[in-house]
Amino acid sequence: MVSLMNTELDNNVNENIDNHITVTDDTGNKYTAEVYDIFKVDGYDSDYIIYSFGEVVDQDNEKVYVSKIVESQDDFTLSEIQDEAEWEAVNNTIQKNIESLGEV
Repeated sequence: MVSLMNTELDNNVNENIDNHITVTDDTGNKYTAEVYDIFKVDGYDSDYIIYSFGEVVDQDNEKVYVSKIVESQDDFTLSEIQDEAEWEAVNNTIQKNIESLGEV
């Protein structure tokens, strides 16, 4: 699940060279996040993003977030994936991508 909902991307994600975005929350606070992947899911028209704020969970792991990218006129918004079937499809896609890299 995503804890920062309806956040705005300051950069064009698809042209982001350094793999970092600036995320602005609902109260105007800005955070830098590292982008791990942007991907599509079969059966859905949206793009999805995996990103992290560098929050350490334990010595070997960071907390990561997955959001739907919603494009508006001049910007992008990150939106929570609320539909259970959509979340399952996104999660399955992530797992398949990890397995194809041989990391599981």
